[in-house]
Amino acid sequence: MRSSDEDSRLWEDGLAVVRTLENAGHQAYLVGGCVRDRWLGRPLNDIDIATSAEPAAVMALFSKTLPTGLKHGTVTVMEGGRPFEVTTFRREAGYSDGRRPDEVAFVREVEEDLARRDFTFNAMAFSSGGELIDPFGGQDALRAGVVDCVGNASERFGEDALRMLRAIRFAAELGFELLPDVWDGIVKQRSRLKQVALERIGAEWDKMIAGSGPEQAMHYLFKSGLLAYAKEPLPEAIVQAAERYRLNGSPWEWDPWGAAVSDEASLGHLLCLPSLPETDLRWAALLTGMNVGETDASALLRTLRIGGQRTARIASVAGFFERLSGCRPDEWRQGWIEAVLDFGRPVAEDALAVQEACGEPWDAARSWLEDMPIAAVAELNVKGDELSGYLQQPPGPWIARTLRQLLAEAASGRLPNEKFALLSAAKEMRASKREGSE
Repeated sequence: MRSSDEDSRLWEDGLAVVRTLENAGHQAYLVGGCVRDRWLGRPLNDIDIATSAEPAAVMALFSKTLPTGLKHGTVTVMEGGRPFEVTTFRREAGYSDGRRPDEVAFVREVEEDLARRDFTFNAMAFSSGGELIDPFGGQDALRAGVVDCVGNASERFGEDALRMLRAIRFAAELGFELLPDVWDGIVKQRSRLKQVALERIGAEWDKMIAGSGPEQAMHYLFKSGLLAYAKEPLPEAIVQAAERYRLNGSPWEWDPWGAAVSDEASLGHLLCLPSLPETDLRWAALLTGMNVGETDASALLRTLRIGGQRTARIASVAGFFERLSGCRPDEWRQGWIEAVLDFGRPVAEDALAVQEACGEPWDAARSWLEDMPIAAVAELNVKGDELSGYLQQPPGPWIARTLRQLLAEAASGRLPNEKFALLSAAKEMRASKREGSE
């Protein structure tokens, strides 16, 4: 996160770009999210600039530019090592794909450019002279703590269906409410989400999870029924849990042992999401509470185009809880040990972090983890070739099975991790296996 001094320098560098455009006879303003965040006193992410200058004129004024979106009037200007998106005032028409305008026309007035934007607090402009241009009541929305659309909400969402997810994200991130007509517009236009690419849905959903109000974002997301209209089908467990929440809400409680086997998804742990510092752990907590196991979690995250390493980590935590589900109280210690052996210590630590944030601390489970002398086959003091030689049997799948049995015994403390003890135990296991098969 930038410091306030860094934000001030970024703001001033943006105004310097504006002045360069003005000195050449063009209108120019800081616009959009940077103006909103400056008004709110929030950290700035980037600076966008709108101008009456067309792209060729912008590129002629600055020594280093990138033609990042000439079709839509956008040039990236590099100043002081920073990128600034400079876009020509424009109006838009026709959104046949539910995402991008079919036609773009350059215009001369900033107010006409602001009229095409999504939310009133994103439709403000700031001049180099300190004037705030706010034709649609963006400041009023910020003061009231509400998300309000420029013009008719249903029309705005009909133009660009991704705006429905952005409305939810902004409300949650800023701690704002969705105005009734905004909510109604989402419900009326939710079927248009089918026009939005899954990677864009995934990016918005990921930002919601990572933001400062993930529990509120998930409430709006599930209550809206949007997920049922994704372009590609989501795992049935996800859709069903979201639908139950939409219709009935859910109990506000967390059951680490029963959540994965309950007939009703327990989404009460939504309240704990902000206390988890990592986005991936928030995902894991969300999916576990939605009664989503490893396979469905992996399928969802792949569908949303979440990165492979992140998908593996999140799905493993969901699988860890799934592995524990159904254990009776007298089986908890052994179930925990087996889960650690299946998924590894790092996943167990992630599961503990989720549980400690979302429910009663698992003091016993943490103790079990700390007391485990080993947690992986590689830590056994015997190797597969030693088993084969000692038992005078050719290598085969039996070695992996036997090593896994030895690991379970050693990890639980029932067998010392010593070579002779392990070889002797393996001999007994193989003898029992032969007797059982006769």
